[in-house]
Amino acid sequence: MEAFTNEIGINPTEAYKIGDNYIRGTRQSKRFETVWSLESGEMKLHYEVNMDSEFESLIAPLRPHIKLINEYKEKYQLTCIFFVHYNFYNAQTPGMRLDPSIIAFAHSIGAIIDIYIDNETDWDDKE
Repeated sequence: MEAFTNEIGINPTEAYKIGDNYIRGTRQSKRFETVWSLESGEMKLHYEVNMDSEFESLIAPLRPHIKLINEYKEKYQLTCIFFVHYNFYNAQTPGMRLDPSIIAFAHSIGAIIDIYIDNETDWDDKE
């Protein structure tokens, strides 16, 4: 993992290896998977905002490294996953889309695009 980080020249948001120890609640556990991830954090966007630019800013540093990513995937039998978590409030779900260039990049590294949608009701607005 450290070798990949050094070669790609990007520091991950989170990284750990299968078997690494970590504290879960009050007990020590072992990691069941290896993770090297980049996260954008929470983005509060309005419907009019182009979400593609937010995705693009996250994957842009990875684009020049398609060959390296694929070499590591093959060598270590890894899986790439784009995990997208939408959190909508008051059941207001605007349309969602991914630009073809983002889909093409995901395809070039064989990435799965996993989309999770969470709808919350903000009860404070109803008072």
